[in-house]
Amino acid sequence: MHKELQDILALVRASSSPLALATLLHVEGSSYRRPGSRLLTDGEQVLRGSLSGGCLEGEVMARAREVLAEGRPRLLRYDLRGDADLVWGSGSGCEGVLDILVERLDPAVLPDWLSWVEQAQASRTLLTLHLALDPGQLGMRSIPPKPDTHASGFIETFAPPIALWILGASDDSRPLVRMAKELGWTVGLLDHRPAFARPGRFPEADQVLAGHPAQRIPELRLDPRSAVVLMTHNYMKDLEALRLLAATEAGYLGLMGSRARSAKLVGELAAEGIHCGERLHSPVGLDLGAEDPETIALAVLAEIQARLHGRAGGSLRATRTPVSPP
Repeated sequence: MHKELQDILALVRASSSPLALATLLHVEGSSYRRPGSRLLTDGEQVLRGSLSGGCLEGEVMARAREVLAEGRPRLLRYDLRGDADLVWGSGSGCEGVLDILVERLDPAVLPDWLSWVEQAQASRTLLTLHLALDPGQLGMRSIPPKPDTHASGFIETFAPPIALWILGASDDSRPLVRMAKELGWTVGLLDHRPAFARPGRFPEADQVLAGHPAQRIPELRLDPRSAVVLMTHNYMKDLEALRLLAATEAGYLGLMGSRARSAKLVGELAAEGIHCGERLHSPVGLDLGAEDPETIALAVLAEIQARLHGRAGGSLRATRTPVSPP
């Protein structure tokens, strides 16, 4: 789940008055945001999210006020091709046809789909929802019998957030925790030293555990959207942890340390018949010129993001990868 939607769900849950949610459903041609992007408003201001590069927010806000007053959802279409972009957005980059659903959310009677999304996030399962666009059912959501159901309407799949586990609760783990939480990831720390593995040292973390790898790693529920970064700075603890991690489904394993240290660890494991394969990244992180804990954290998180999304982590300028701005 994207951080944007996490924040929107939290704002809706905390609100004492109805809010309007605008969702970008379809884009034909060029657009600043992609389908699934959202904007939450109370009718007076944008509380979170965006739908364009500034071309439509004011117009959508006006329609949101009408939806809040009437209570009925509206399906809007904006054609910003050609000279229309100059009228709507002063050349800000909106050049496509956009379909947007605006619906009212009442915190006193929240729709089921919000609970479904939150439950899927908590259980770390994929959730596919079908959004009806027929006039009589506009805005109604259901779980289709099969994720690939080609029904009329809007199909959206919500993936669980990346789960990052950091093995080693030293001070250099702190920026990794803070920055991962900013991305909307779930973050846990594990350290064999109880004096270091204290929640008070890492207030942003979702979990802080004390214990040896053999005791705790089997409890971590690692799945393909999980990443583990080993920064214990203890050779034997890293070796112990990698023995166990090699058998998990974790999609990314990062090992802090030099190439020589990594080669020795991998060699010992190979002699035991244990292989981590391409999941193991050491030295950990992308080559960003990182030198301090903060820039190292940036390099590590960037590599995890790339790996778990099937990207090489190179410059966009050198690829034809479609760009999705924030």
